[in-house]
Amino acid sequence: MNVRDLIHDSGPYQPYPRTRSTTDESETRPVSLFLFLLFYAHLFKVTSPLDAMLSLGPSRASSPFTPPVQNYSRKASIVLIGMRGVGKTTLGTIAAKALAWELLDTDAIFEKQNMPIAQYIPTYGWDAFRKTESNILAEILRLHPVGKVIACGGGVVELEANRAMLQKFRQTGPVIHVLREKEAVLSYLRQSTHFPPYIHETSREAWDRREKYFRQCCSFEFVSLTVPIPPAPEGSKETVTPDQTFALKPVEEEFFRLLRFIHGVDCNKVPLTPRRSYFLALTYEDIRDAINDLEEISLGIDLWEVRADLLLSQDPTFIAYQIATLRRHSPLPILFTLRTLKQGGKYPDVGTKDTPQNHLNILFHALTLGVEYIDLEMVLPDSIFSHIVEHKGNTSVLVSYQDWKGSLVWTSPQTRQLYDRMVSRGADIVKIASTAKVFEDNMSLRKFAATVERNPIPLLAVNMGPEGKISRVLNTVFSPMSHPKLPRAAAPGQISFKDAQSLLYLIGLLPQKKYYVFGFPIAHSMSPTIHNTAFSTLGLPHTYELKETASTKELDETMKSSSFGGASVTIPFKVEIMPYLQHISRHARIIGAVNTITPLALGVLGGDNTDWRAIKICLLRSLTPANVVTSSTTALILGAGGTSRAALYALHQIGVINIFIYNRTRPRAELLAEEFCKLDPLMKIKVLDRLDVPLPIHPLPTMIVSATSIRDAELIDVGLREEHLSDLGGVAIELAYERRITKLLALAQEKRDKGIAWAVVEGIELLLEQGYEQVKIWTGRRAPRTKTFLTFYTVL
Repeated sequence: MNVRDLIHDSGPYQPYPRTRSTTDESETRPVSLFLFLLFYAHLFKVTSPLDAMLSLGPSRASSPFTPPVQNYSRKASIVLIGMRGVGKTTLGTIAAKALAWELLDTDAIFEKQNMPIAQYIPTYGWDAFRKTESNILAEILRLHPVGKVIACGGGVVELEANRAMLQKFRQTGPVIHVLREKEAVLSYLRQSTHFPPYIHETSREAWDRREKYFRQCCSFEFVSLTVPIPPAPEGSKETVTPDQTFALKPVEEEFFRLLRFIHGVDCNKVPLTPRRSYFLALTYEDIRDAINDLEEISLGIDLWEVRADLLLSQDPTFIAYQIATLRRHSPLPILFTLRTLKQGGKYPDVGTKDTPQNHLNILFHALTLGVEYIDLEMVLPDSIFSHIVEHKGNTSVLVSYQDWKGSLVWTSPQTRQLYDRMVSRGADIVKIASTAKVFEDNMSLRKFAATVERNPIPLLAVNMGPEGKISRVLNTVFSPMSHPKLPRAAAPGQISFKDAQSLLYLIGLLPQKKYYVFGFPIAHSMSPTIHNTAFSTLGLPHTYELKETASTKELDETMKSSSFGGASVTIPFKVEIMPYLQHISRHARIIGAVNTITPLALGVLGGDNTDWRAIKICLLRSLTPANVVTSSTTALILGAGGTSRAALYALHQIGVINIFIYNRTRPRAELLAEEFCKLDPLMKIKVLDRLDVPLPIHPLPTMIVSATSIRDAELIDVGLREEHLSDLGGVAIELAYERRITKLLALAQEKRDKGIAWAVVEGIELLLEQGYEQVKIWTGRRAPRTKTFLTFYTVL
């Protein structure tokens, strides 16, 4: 049989329908984690490798279980399972509030229908309890297939009938296995009186035995990492301190990340056009060793590759905690890779020391963790390949082939046939890596890449080895990068992101651009410090400087220059510059002001506004977990100028509809309220006449944004008092940055000093945040926050 025959051996494989990320910012809301505090208080042989790729035929082996279908309706009920004490009820409360659904807790339902579990079991025995528990589960799953969050008891998987019910349910709705650190949970259980102790085994033995049952029943797995809880101040009478409340924010954010992924609201995917994208392979045996360096080594990177074959263990629990650790410290999406020996990795090849089922189980487990991307080697048998592709859900499949001997000829018809075969097996992205023997191999690679660039399935094509370094620079999709701080490079010839940018600049593919801040007067602007630090840290050749003028015509001439890269806009040009721009974002049009200018295609100048983004980010990051945004949430804005519009828009974007405005001149505030009520009829915006009296706001605001100038705020006492701030906690944001502590922030700090969880956000934090957003708009890269922050405060 020749290669031509082998290409068609099994016919084209129909890929599973791909999904797109459809981020809806209005659905991203903080939800209460308050109940977590009570829990945490207690703890803490073939002719050639290429021919082999083309000759893969069907080799289906039946799976011992029916895998879940992971493309669920957003209305499908969510079931939470896991051991006692892992926080299922608390997470269920979070999910229920976020989705505006009802929480059904099987233990609570049992006790409502019978008696406390701790009394029932000694009276009637475990068998009777399990039977009643099973009946409750069956009834709930039958009656509530949609619109509910269901938290199950820790032993629900003990009965085979229950496991069968959960496995059946996960075909139409997500079943999430909740994990926590074993020792912390066992310590908590030893002190719990809610359940009687186990009779024939210890809690540890029950944990180890049930773990496989949970994984047989779940469609997703969530690891809730223990959060270090700050101790209460000496002499404090508060059960929960503000610092303890804020410490639990990461758990909330991580659970939301999984829920958004499950429902396809935000699948955290990397935009592959129009800019270049990069990933970095973490070559650590234990990702915890990388925590202190993650921010530095991620600069410029779009995606992490977790090389599971390089980890100390491929045990599913160990892998789960590795992924959870990475997510705790980085928002970047994850590519899960289990690289086999013949493909350049350390994991046994299928059919040697590894069975197809073992390999499949590891890859399936990665899907249950909600990884955004998964690597499937082209050498894998169809028994593995097809199962993963058919059940990938919102995970994208990267089909890879590594030619370590350099036998692949880029200009050969076989290479195009290989690409087509990889696409037919269900690839969302195709990765082909060969080994360069001479520099000209890189030119051949680029010629091949040009032949498939119009194909909807993107191609990652690089040459390994010293001679192939330039191919990594020229590749545009997910170029594999390395970093000096990694234990080792994942493949020969990898370079750092910073070096790649230098090479792109030297060969003319990354032209140097000039960026400015437009305004008058701006002699003391800190913007050059923010942006020049970001550019230099990322290895970009750009510069940022002041453009101080009172003439918009002079600014127009600057923007027409071929070297113009973009500009920050401040007073007095945020409105005056708009007629000179051909495209203005919807956000900027609604706010009525532009603070960011970016050259677009065909000479078009685009205007945007990052002030509202900065306010939104700071609100969501600083809101106490107990203060979920609901229909009754209220907010107060001080001032009715330009930045007030940005604040009002930010509040609208996070779902706040009850907003009060105070301004010294009432007509201006009324005009602002009228305009935004037309934007959304659901908004209820009222203007206050004075603040030196009890506020006619019920409930009191949990978000207060001061959008007045420091001069106005200091010369005029608007009447804001400590009693105007909610006793439920909240966020106080000062937009002016000339002084670090203002009247509003001082009041919020007084509240916090009394044990009420008010967050204080200085104007400087907003200045930095809107600058970070500008860096992202201009370069497509995340700003180096720590380096920029430290440099900023050094200069300040």
